[in-house]
Amino acid sequence: AGRDRAVELVVRHGRAAGIPDEVLLEGLLTIGRYAAAVERAVVDGHRGAERELARTGAAARAHLLRRLLRDGPAGLQPAELTRFGLRPDGRYHCLVAAPPDPVRAYALHRQLTARGGLLGTVGDRLAGLLPRPPDAAPADMLTLVAPAQPLARAPDMYALCLAALATAANRRLRGLRQVTDLAGETALAAQPLLAELLRGTLLGALDPADEFHRELAGTALAWLHHGQRLDQTAAELHVHPNTVRYRLRRLRELTGGPPVEEGARCTVPETVHWWWALRSWLDDG
Repeated sequence: AGRDRAVELVVRHGRAAGIPDEVLLEGLLTIGRYAAAVERAVVDGHRGAERELARTGAAARAHLLRRLLRDGPAGLQPAELTRFGLRPDGRYHCLVAAPPDPVRAYALHRQLTARGGLLGTVGDRLAGLLPRPPDAAPADMLTLVAPAQPLARAPDMYALCLAALATAANRRLRGLRQVTDLAGETALAAQPLLAELLRGTLLGALDPADEFHRELAGTALAWLHHGQRLDQTAAELHVHPNTVRYRLRRLRELTGGPPVEEGARCTVPETVHWWWALRSWLDDG
């Protein structure tokens, strides 16, 4: 309506000044072309500003997340946190996921950001700080979550998540996992030299290339996993309990343990030592 009114005024005043209609028409067409060009430039400018704002916001979000996971909130102003929905005195769950493909990573990202918090890609992994833990994650996506902690402990929680992620990946686990569920294995995995010394001390008589020796070690590991119960171990391995008993005795003859006499049980430290030695021996063999 505004443009039509302007055209009407130009024509009226042009005719009053004695300007021929064909000249007025040419002038109006020229003005129209310039007006359309200006309009397109304004629209493109607004869209470009919106894209730049979105890009800058995403970049700032990713930068803040990396900083928090690396150094914690030290040196940050409260406004820098509240801008992205974080509270300086809040407690947050650190999350790290190793998605199988970008599509699932994006889907999980959208699912989690709806709950608040800060998420993004750090390295080749999805990582974030969430006010509430996820209820679930895709079954084929390994996702580690730590208990809620203050932002000052974010770097420590992130390091634990990465360590637990490596432990879970080594066990070929998938789905949503709690860091605390893998506490023992993660702690032991952080001491590879001690594991080497332990298996050398306890299992030095075994040959990793000997399939029978590997069968003995695998049976003992299953026996420890099942609470040192012959019947449950036999069911797991699909053998007779006497077969389990024989293999454990042969292992004891070769290595000196673990105890398999009737009624004998490993103490907690002995169980940890043998489990760790057997697991690392089988993994490295």
